[in-house]
Amino acid sequence: MVSQGKRGEVVMARLMPRKGERGNALLVLYSALIYLFLYLPIAVIILFAFDAKPIPGLPLDAVTTSWFAEALRDEKLVGSLLTSLRLAVISAALSTALALPAAMVLAWLPIRFKSLVMSMVLGPVVLPQLVLGLGLVILLRAAPDMVGEPAIILAHTTITSSYATLILYSRFLGFRRSYIEAAMNLGASEFTVFREIVLPLIRPALISVFMLAFTDAFGEFVVAWFVAGFTETLPITIWTSLRQVISPKVYALSSVIIIVTLLLSLVSQLWVIRQTRLTSKAPSA
Repeated sequence: MVSQGKRGEVVMARLMPRKGERGNALLVLYSALIYLFLYLPIAVIILFAFDAKPIPGLPLDAVTTSWFAEALRDEKLVGSLLTSLRLAVISAALSTALALPAAMVLAWLPIRFKSLVMSMVLGPVVLPQLVLGLGLVILLRAAPDMVGEPAIILAHTTITSSYATLILYSRFLGFRRSYIEAAMNLGASEFTVFREIVLPLIRPALISVFMLAFTDAFGEFVVAWFVAGFTETLPITIWTSLRQVISPKVYALSSVIIIVTLLLSLVSQLWVIRQTRLTSKAPSA
């Protein structure tokens, strides 16, 4: 009986790693399929940017880089790109500036009906963008002169400031108030405490919020389509070109944007990780 029990334990010990290995293999396969589904369209866009044919498609008969030069010479594409960049920077800056005090108030001050306030903050994120766009159209009837770039900035700021507030709110919840209390006990003013203690510690979160808001505002289409008027952002220009045959210049410009965005995201994340490590070591040092 003892030998059979030991033999059963040996068999189970041999089977358990195999089950674990199968589970790990399935998990790796599932993750690979998900990432393939997400990044395959991006790879196709970059691939079509080098297609020599005027109508890109598979297989590629020849490879060329001339479409990149053609895209840079296209005044409409470059103009819409610059417009999108300018509006996205303004919207991201406004969202970050609005989210910072709002998150501090929500995290640090006692507020009645706090759950209701948080639900209102989540509103622009939860609402379908179609509904938000229609609401802004109705609102802008009272101020028709705002249609165009001011309306796009208002729309993008409304959307991006919501999750910017939520991200900073979660950061302030984990903030050690003892640093502020110690500085104020030593005679520092509230402005000095904010500038010398609060801002350096939340700088990584601010950079992340700004980058996230910029990326979302740069690529947002639905709400901008409702309030743009005669202003053309890059997503609107690309959408307009979809009614006809998509020019390879669009693929070329999109490829440049994709590569630059990925590089900026990588650099910003590395910087945020480095700053987070430095700030976490500073108090203990």
